[in-house]
Order: sequence, then C-alpha cells, then structure tokens
Amino acid sequence: MGARPRWGARFAAALDAPPALPPPPPASYAYGPANAPGDIYPRGDREKELCDQSSQPDWLYLSGLLALNAGAITYGSFSAIQDSSSVGVRYTAPAFVGLAWGAGVGGGWLALAHCDPHFVGELPREGDVRANWPVALSLALLAGATAPMINGILVGNQPQDWTTPERTAHVLTASLLGFIGALLPYVLPPRTWTAARELEHLRVGADAQGGVSVGWQAAF
Repeated sequence: MGARPRWGARFAAALDAPPALPPPPPASYAYGPANAPGDIYPRGDREKELCDQSSQPDWLYLSGLLALNAGAITYGSFSAIQDSSSVGVRYTAPAFVGLAWGAGVGGGWLALAHCDPHFVGELPREGDVRANWPVALSLALLAGATAPMINGILVGNQPQDWTTPERTAHVLTASLLGFIGALLPYVLPPRTWTAARELEHLRVGADAQGGVSVGWQAAF
C-alpha cells in the first residue's frame, strides 16, 4: 500500500517537467526542396555574389561588340576591298561583316542582365523544362537573315565586273558567317551570362542534394 504514493509522485514529477527546447537553427542556409518553392531570394553569399554580377549589363563586353562591328563595317566599306583583283580579298568583306554582326546580335543578348536580386528563378519540381537553345537558334537565324542586308548597304551598287555566282556567294557568305557569329559568344560569354549559368547550376545541385525523387506505385 505504501508503494503507490511513490509511483504517483514519480509520474507527477515527470508530467510537470518542462518540455525540451528545440535545437537551434543552423548557422548557414540549408539547401533542399522543402524551402525551395517559396524561396525567391539569393541563398547564401555565393548566390548573392553571382546574382549581383548578373543583374547589371556587361558594358565592357557590349563596348567590345560595338567596336568589333564598327571595325568590320569600316573594313567592308573600303572601295579598295570591293574593287580588289583577288576574289578571296573581296570575300573577306562579307565574312567580317557577317561574323561581327552575328556576334553583336547573339552576344548583345547574353551581355544583358539575367538576374533580379529580388526574385531568383527556381526550377519546377518536374525538372528543368527551360532550355536556352531556342533563343540561341532564333538569334542565330535572325543574324543570318539580316547580315546580307548589312553587307549590301555597305557595298551599295556592286561592281559591274562581279559575276552572278560571286554576287550570290557574297550573300551566302554573309548569311553563313552571321549565323556562326551569333553562336560564338557562347564560347566566349560575358560575365553576366557566366554568372547566371553558374547560379542556375548551383541551385540545381543544391536541390539534387536535398533528395528529390519521383516514383510511382501500382496496386494489383
């Protein structure tokens, strides 16, 4: 009979004890899919640094493209190049103009701002549904279609001694080099595009470490 009060007192003491405190929050940002959907700001110092680099146009890169086009246009407008006795020298004008014009069209877009410090894009749960190649291909086709026009403006009235195949080749050369030139900035990209791509890869890697998985079940 005397043991019951002792057990009752022990249970009462356990019930009256204060609950355990939750663990302190981690010092650094915790990457993972649990907080990714509603997280629109840069995560951590590295993402903030990359977003700052990509939030302003790369004016130095744009200035270089402008200087390249100015030099190509000046070269293509020389009458000494157009009236040269060498066919290869005459073809250098549409080649340079097309290449510079294409680089300006494709690289000009890459050098623009690609990040907003107040809203950083997040990949959807179903995966990376955004692709960069449609924009790159569209700009390359635009550059290839407009480069012969730019070269034609520079040449003006084509010399009378040019044959019809050569006139056609000038158009095709400017168009082809314009298409290729629009893709060259992806090989030597501006800092805005490089930072934006690194930020995207950083977020993809962080979300992958969070353990996102897709599966299916079937009942028989």
